[in-house]
Amino acid sequence: MKKTNQRFLATSIALTLSGVLSAQTLYWDTNGATPGAGNPADGTWDDTILNWSTDSTGSIATGAYSAGSDVVFSAGTDAATGFVTVSGTQQVSSLTFKNGSVVVDGSTIDDDGDGRILITVNSGATGTLNSPASLNADFNIEGDFFANSINGGSSMSKTGAGTATFNRLDASLTINQGTVIYTGAVSAKLKNTVINDTGSLQLTGNAFDGSKRSVTVNAGGSLSLSAGLTQRVGFLSGAGSLSGGAGSILDVGGDNKNVTFSGSIGEQLNMRSSGTGSFTLDDTSSMTFTILGDGVNNSIIGDGVNNTTTNLNGEFIFDLTGADLTDGNSWLIVDVAALNETFGGTFNIASFTEDGGIWTYDSDSGLTFSEGTGVLSYTIPEPSTYALLLGVAVVGVVYRRRRS
Repeated sequence: MKKTNQRFLATSIALTLSGVLSAQTLYWDTNGATPGAGNPADGTWDDTILNWSTDSTGSIATGAYSAGSDVVFSAGTDAATGFVTVSGTQQVSSLTFKNGSVVVDGSTIDDDGDGRILITVNSGATGTLNSPASLNADFNIEGDFFANSINGGSSMSKTGAGTATFNRLDASLTINQGTVIYTGAVSAKLKNTVINDTGSLQLTGNAFDGSKRSVTVNAGGSLSLSAGLTQRVGFLSGAGSLSGGAGSILDVGGDNKNVTFSGSIGEQLNMRSSGTGSFTLDDTSSMTFTILGDGVNNSIIGDGVNNTTTNLNGEFIFDLTGADLTDGNSWLIVDVAALNETFGGTFNIASFTEDGGIWTYDSDSGLTFSEGTGVLSYTIPEPSTYALLLGVAVVGVVYRRRRS
């Protein structure tokens, strides 16, 4: 028994001396015992090459990687850039991009079996994860982070004021702070998503992995769509803000449920009311319509099939900054032919006055909106009867003076 213990101890010492480090915090370090990590800090991440240090300053001899370690890029402060090539599947307990701009490329990054890791990017740092990652993670991003594909499937969260960009993220996501950009370039895999105060989700490509996913945009949070993008969600709620570029469409109601939104809708985002449920803009909501050339504007539209019940109880705002107010021009605001719409008792149009379902612009009576047609139109105002009679009287006086 004693000899066995001695042999075990001797083996452990030998392993340590050979540079194989136990699971712990390991700092990427490509220049051995020289302080710092080297610049550029390029190298291979496998289980044999001695590119890792237990010293945060990188001032001691380096060792090999130990599976399941907390990984930090990089030792010291000298590494402005680094390109890390992953060889073989590497397991981690956490990933931290401490300083510089580091790209991790090659084989798969996996969790250590606990099912969840923390990915951190410090302020001023940039982390790029080109390697496929099969893990669930929470993201604390103060700098900039990019991931090509993270395939976990469970709940994940984003904190920190920085920006995280994903080509694919297989997750139910909660954005508590900062910005998430979802490109969908690899796959649309987002599941139910919550955007909280100071959080932002920017969609540059399709994000959700089906038509029945829910999106909650709470007060202070925002969801935006790039120009020309159509994104369908089953359920929408919250009191945050929605926006989109020209031609963008947020299709709501794919799960045939009753949907109520209490926040603001702006820029040039079109809202499509779909399915056999209902879509309600409640009395605290607002939607801004950007009015441009004749017939060029964003709208509330239907799916062309269901004449979805659409309740309009909030405020419309017409942005006339770029409007072409030429006699006869018109803009379809609510597609009444494709919707079962109701303008509720709290419905209002900013700076317009209503009379019998016709809303007239306070600053120009030629601009009117009809609840019956859903159309905003411009007609050069006819002279009032009083003004016409006054004009006749003036002409008459001038005529008499000339006669005299």
